[in-house]
Formats: sequence, structure tokens, C-alpha cells
Amino acid sequence: MDKEIVQVILEKEPSVKNPILIEGFPGIGLVGNIASQYIVNELKMTYLGAMSSRYFPPLAVLLGGVVNMPVRIYEDAAKGIVILTADIPVHPLASYEIGKEIVSFAQSIGAKEMICLAGITVMGDQHRVFGAVTHPELLDKIKDKAEVFELGTITGITGSIMNECRIKNMPAICLLGETASAEPDPRAAIAAIETLNKIYDLGVSTVKLSEQAEQIEVQMAQLAQQMKGATPEEQLSQMPKDFPLYG
Repeated sequence: MDKEIVQVILEKEPSVKNPILIEGFPGIGLVGNIASQYIVNELKMTYLGAMSSRYFPPLAVLLGGVVNMPVRIYEDAAKGIVILTADIPVHPLASYEIGKEIVSFAQSIGAKEMICLAGITVMGDQHRVFGAVTHPELLDKIKDKAEVFELGTITGITGSIMNECRIKNMPAICLLGETASAEPDPRAAIAAIETLNKIYDLGVSTVKLSEQAEQIEVQMAQLAQQMKGATPEEQLSQMPKDFPLYG
């Protein structure tokens, strides 16, 4: 891992051997962010540490009045999962490099598979979940649980991670929750979690998220509005002038 790009700050070493690594960054509908953080809370996962980078927007996250890093790492040893959850977007200029470092981290902890949770804008309100994989043999794993994303593109940090997994020969599945707009969509996150449950038998109840969906939509809309205040110019202010263009 290139420490000039990403620093992994662990307070506790992972105890899971060959875990499944689930990542959830903000994107369309904040599906990845909502789903990953909900799983962490619902399973009462153990905090391991955080990721830091000069390419992340300058932001501290308050959880219960306590300052936390915006990109955090948790584990559930019993279920064999590690979750990387984020409250900040990754700028397109940085997605390629950050994606590479996330996959390097996955390899460093011996992850056997990666799951990317994200959203996809579709003109409908069915809240389907579309799936894409890095290797053809993984299609059997998702074909009866999600709609195979036959043709299209996966953008942003999620696309970069999936590309890097393909390059590094790491099995990876991307689950894209259908949402009708770019606004925060907890119901799309619920659909993604339920699909994850079907594939990996995680047993994560979505009852609380369903009950709180309306409240969460309001809270996440406020967070999204705050993030809009961090302009691309501000996010890029610390990037070197010769940083390559990706995305």
C-alpha cells in the first residue's frame, strides 16, 4: 500500500481470517453509505480503525458527539465480514488511486472476496437490485438473487474498485440498488441489504431501517446538502497539479 496516498490507522488488528470485505461509499442515492453503516449498527460490529488520505475532503464526522474519521473499518468475526464504510465521496480525480489502495488493503487482510454496495438511477420505483461481477463464475452466485446488469457502466470509486479487483484477480460483486433519483434513498439500501442477506446468509434485519426510512431520508438530505458546500475546487486544493485525470 502506498502510504503517500492512503494511510490505514488500525486501533485493533482484524481477527477474521479471509473475510468478505464490504465497502459502501456515498454515491447515487447514498445507497452504499446508508447500507454499510446500517449493517455496522445492526450487527454492533467491532471498530477496527480508519482510512485517511490527503485526497479525502477535510471533514470530521460526529457520532454521538464523538469525532470519528469519515472512512471507518469494522468487523464481525462471527459472520466473517469486514466493512469499510464512508461518509465522504471520493472525487473522480482521486478514484483510480484510492480504488487501488482499497484493493491493496483487502489483499493485506487476506480478503477472499469484495462486495461493493452502490446505487443506480432507473426510471421506476421497484427498488430492484442489479448485480455485476468481476469473474463469470460469480454470476451463478447472484443470478437468482439480483438482476444481472447486462450492459452499462459503473462509475466513480465503485467502478475503480471493481476494475482493480479484476486486474488483481480478486473476486468481487457489485450490488446496485435501484433508485429513481440522486436523492438519499434508504429503501434502495434496504433492497441491497436484503440481496446481500440472500447471497451470504448474513441475517441482517432491515425492520429498523424500514421504520426509520422517512427520518433517514431527511437526515441524509441534510448531509448531502452539507457535502455540496465542499466544492470540487476545495476538495482538489491539496492535490498535486500533475495528478492524473480519471473518471
